[in-house]
Amino acid sequence: MEGLSEIQTQIQATIGELETLKKINSHLTEINSQLQMSYSKIEIMDAQLDKELRDIDELEKIGVKALFHRTLGSQEQQLEKERQDYLELSLKYKQVKAEVELMEYERELLKKKSVKLPQIQNKLIQLKDLRQKEILNGSDLQLREDYLTVLDKLDLNVAISKEIDEALDTGQESIRSVESIISALNKASDWGDWTPERKAKYAKQRAMDDAIRLLPIARHRLNLFVKEMADLGENDIQIKLNPLQFNSFTDFFFDNLISDWIVQKKIVSTRNDLMRTLSYIKRLVMTLNREAQLIQKEQISLQHQKENILLK
Repeated sequence: MEGLSEIQTQIQATIGELETLKKINSHLTEINSQLQMSYSKIEIMDAQLDKELRDIDELEKIGVKALFHRTLGSQEQQLEKERQDYLELSLKYKQVKAEVELMEYERELLKKKSVKLPQIQNKLIQLKDLRQKEILNGSDLQLREDYLTVLDKLDLNVAISKEIDEALDTGQESIRSVESIISALNKASDWGDWTPERKAKYAKQRAMDDAIRLLPIARHRLNLFVKEMADLGENDIQIKLNPLQFNSFTDFFFDNLISDWIVQKKIVSTRNDLMRTLSYIKRLVMTLNREAQLIQKEQISLQHQKENILLK
């Protein structure tokens, strides 16, 4: 086994220093959390101590006879109890204050050490860049081939991930568009029923107008979704989509309608077709989400492989 290069030696030393600083940073976070709880406890104890002192002052001002009539007890016994409570609370208060002072001292020491963390992180990044050049220009052909293979897979992974994200965005937009049309058709679904109020009839007509207005928007978004899915298919994502699935429902819309009954039938037919289309889109989006999760896991794995090559 060949010895480590100078860059590899520096990388190992930097990694060790970085791990130490990460532990320091984690401990610093923990101390800050403990201090916040202790500060709250001190604030509460401050208020309790003030109350205990006020109670003692009041008891000392009250005469023995008045106290006896009010409490049926002894002034000295009451005072002794109040003083004991105050003393006990005061001791706890001093203990918490001492703990806080120690934690604050430790926090300051950790802060001075943790400020180096960004510097060491940047140093490791620079060393990894140097190590990459060393691998690509070095004589170890197998190592260079392994590293280039990982880089190629990462590039492909990033490209596919971007395509999936774009497809998911257009898929979600398509879902919202189709749902908007279905919502409008639901409001107009009792077209032709006897409605005594002109306002109600107008609302149904407006709902139908909304559905017709939203239709070209939905078609545009659905066509974009089909194109995005086609792009993924070229990258060996096994999801097939027939564009006609998204064009057929448009034939049911306004076309020289001659009666309320025909309008009602067309609304119901169109809505049913849209519901099937919506269900199909949602299934595709669910599949895309699963693919995105798999791609993300693969990307993490490839990053680990790349790091292992650079840092070993």
